[in-house]
Amino acid sequence: MRTTVAKIYIDNLYNNFQNIKKIVGSRKIIGVVKANAYGHGLIEIGRYLQEFGVDYLAVAFVTEGIALREAGIKIPILVLVPENDVSVEASVDFDLDYAVESFEVVKAISSYAKQKGKIAKIHIYIDTGMGRDGILAEKSIELAQKCFNLPNINPIGIMSHFASSESDREYTIKQLQRFLNLVHELKANAFEFEMHHIANTGALFSAPESYLDTVRPGLALYGYVHNQTSTLLEFKPVMEICSKVISLRRLKPGESVGYGRRFIAPKETTIATVPIGYGDGLLKTSEEALYCLVGGKRKKVVGGICMDEIMVDVGDDDIKLGDEVVILGSQGEEKITGKDLASYSKTIVYEVMTSFSNRIPKIYIENGVQTD
Repeated sequence: MRTTVAKIYIDNLYNNFQNIKKIVGSRKIIGVVKANAYGHGLIEIGRYLQEFGVDYLAVAFVTEGIALREAGIKIPILVLVPENDVSVEASVDFDLDYAVESFEVVKAISSYAKQKGKIAKIHIYIDTGMGRDGILAEKSIELAQKCFNLPNINPIGIMSHFASSESDREYTIKQLQRFLNLVHELKANAFEFEMHHIANTGALFSAPESYLDTVRPGLALYGYVHNQTSTLLEFKPVMEICSKVISLRRLKPGESVGYGRRFIAPKETTIATVPIGYGDGLLKTSEEALYCLVGGKRKKVVGGICMDEIMVDVGDDDIKLGDEVVILGSQGEEKITGKDLASYSKTIVYEVMTSFSNRIPKIYIENGVQTD
């Protein structure tokens, strides 16, 4: 086991999931676990969400869905990114729902599903204004008609994705209205779906009218929300990144730390070395502003971020070898959140959380006890 570890608090994951259920009521919840469950561990988080009663899981790629199936996950899994020919057969083989935007792909799924004697579930992906994935709304009626007429295909869902639900309500509502208009038109043509989903984490708080019958939260599961207006529900970060002091040295004024002598001591001070670096996912862009917690205090990282280590100016504090260092999380009265790390790097919390490397071992903690 490394000195540096990621602590994953399952009680907080459960808390966040229950909060989402309170917000959306009886609607179905598709828990997004793509990108290694936002850095928290795809298999473990998938298993816990299944245990909690989530209706669906969503992944980006078929390979992620296969990993979940091979780990024993039985609940429905939706593949969000249509990689087309390279993943069609695998989606059928492993009973994965597939987000589609072209008839050619649906036809290939239908053909392979018929060959295998299976019914393949698809979700028709509509581009309402994100400009990334999905078929344009004006072409979706034709696609739906063709999909409903193919054998061994169950068009179970219709979906879209918000571009700025956390920051631009006006555009969000514009996208939602496009989606609802299309759903109404499809229904008028006798094309009905069991699931309609467009609401992501941002929309949970900015656009409750977008919940429809299914929601698709991601970041909120892991404890981060953008624009929560109510304080009645507390979303708790699920991950902490902790390490320890492995080296201490006393610097005199004028002595330096790090490559290129990035830090020159203005006065006598103590430097603590901590074994975590950009090889573990700390973003180099944060190095001029990065802090961590040592001895219950916020301390500056100096001398840049190395591949495997950081150096921390602990001043004259009584810090000892083996003392805990918190990069993400709480220590005493102080805390550093994913949003803090994002601010240090001038990026978004999504990048921070998904950047932490699998080189950092994960410890799963439930009811205060480390699980096997």
